[in-house]
Amino acid sequence: MNHLRLRTLTTALPLAALMGCATVQVTPVAMGGGEAAYELAGTSIAQLETEAQRLCPHGYDVRRQSHHYQRMANDQLYPVRLWDRITGNLNTPTNNKAQMAVQCKAPPKAPPP
Repeated sequence: MNHLRLRTLTTALPLAALMGCATVQVTPVAMGGGEAAYELAGTSIAQLETEAQRLCPHGYDVRRQSHHYQRMANDQLYPVRLWDRITGNLNTPTNNKAQMAVQCKAPPKAPPP
């Protein structure tokens, strides 16, 4: 019995981890300034802000952003409750989309000698 449980866990945990990993799509865009600008798309604004901080180490200005999520209409179905229990009761939205356009700030100028 323990061997079967261990085999199930070693198969299910990597799969659950992969499903939980969300990626951010980054597209460089031209915004009419000398600094880099990016269009970011992912599943949450917090995820996009983290990526924007990585892309723009000197800060950034948000030009526009949006976040949309929609929960399943049949939340109480047994397979949904079972999946929530397996994944640690993470009642996550099924259709979660976030977009953000950022323009990086210029690095601070060095003081004259």
